[in-house]
Amino acid sequence: MLIQARAAEHSIIHKDISAYCAHPQIVTAVNGDWLIVFNKAPRRPFILHPPEDPLFQNVLIRSRDRGASWSVPQAVPNDEYAGTECAALTVLDDGCVMLQQWRFAWYPLALARTLPDQLRLTYPDRFMAGWLNSPEHETAAYRNLPPEQLVPWVRGPGRTFVRLSGDHGGSFTRCVEIETKPFSGGYGMRSALQLPGGEIIMPLSDVPNYSTVFIVTSKDGGSSWSRPRAVAQQRGSEFEEPSIVRTASGKLIMVLRDNGMRRLHHVDSSDDGASWTAPRMLPIEGYPADLLDLGEDGLLMTYGWRFPDFGIRAVRSRDEGRTWNTDQVIRIRGGLPGKNLGYPVTIPAGDGSLYTVYYGEDADSVTCIMATRWRL
Repeated sequence: MLIQARAAEHSIIHKDISAYCAHPQIVTAVNGDWLIVFNKAPRRPFILHPPEDPLFQNVLIRSRDRGASWSVPQAVPNDEYAGTECAALTVLDDGCVMLQQWRFAWYPLALARTLPDQLRLTYPDRFMAGWLNSPEHETAAYRNLPPEQLVPWVRGPGRTFVRLSGDHGGSFTRCVEIETKPFSGGYGMRSALQLPGGEIIMPLSDVPNYSTVFIVTSKDGGSSWSRPRAVAQQRGSEFEEPSIVRTASGKLIMVLRDNGMRRLHHVDSSDDGASWTAPRMLPIEGYPADLLDLGEDGLLMTYGWRFPDFGIRAVRSRDEGRTWNTDQVIRIRGGLPGKNLGYPVTIPAGDGSLYTVYYGEDADSVTCIMATRWRL
């Protein structure tokens, strides 16, 4: 049964008719500002996401009035930084804002053919194969075109970084690279988690394989990071885009997207991330997910709904994620034009309401950053 979100107010946070904007994530800085980081690239005749387009940048916008108005997007860490995957912000206990980013290397097609280390390069026929077969894209009109005609560039390996800001996300002046070997890379689009003792746990997926989720940890505020430790991998599954939360009892819960089975999965840890349960498939078809601890009201999971009545939905758990009330699914928003939407993140708005940001297409078929303010 669908339950309508109470007092829902929808808005467009950012719209640019010349750009493709998607995959937002929001946090509240210690000074009260709301910060959103999202992907932005020039608009093309067909939809590409970060693994296929070298012009994506991570951009940041700010609201000083709890979402009533938003600043102009600024590329982070600077205007020259492009070729990135989805990024995430984490507000640390000391007030620092941490930005986590994965950046691919990209080369023009002709230049790539001259490079000596061809084994580390991914040509369009490989990385566009997943695009052509994805149920999330309308690709019928492009199936007979050579991939190199659609995307005349080549993807190289990449690197994982965190950047730290001491001025509430105004500038990111400290940069630390994270070693992700033996995994192919490290990509995360949700906040890391800081334990009561100060240790930071950051869940990542193994970009560009997008099949294994692992964690890295830091005990010095992000200045150095541990070796990666696997959390979830299994035959037939393609785990990525984890969201993590710590409950009042101290249990760590992580929800993962699985592109193999097209379902969300659950893992948890009772020892601060030293060990994790085996992945358990959840009876929820939407993805990817975001987790929010509502205190006495349990956990809230928000996710994209890429089926008819396209929109954003949520479910609640009152037993630390062991079960989710799928008999009472909350319809935060429906009726969007199509399935190009999702990646919702929800925060408390400070007045008893909730604020969910996501992306979707408007009536003009422009992909925008959107929000819904609502109540349980």
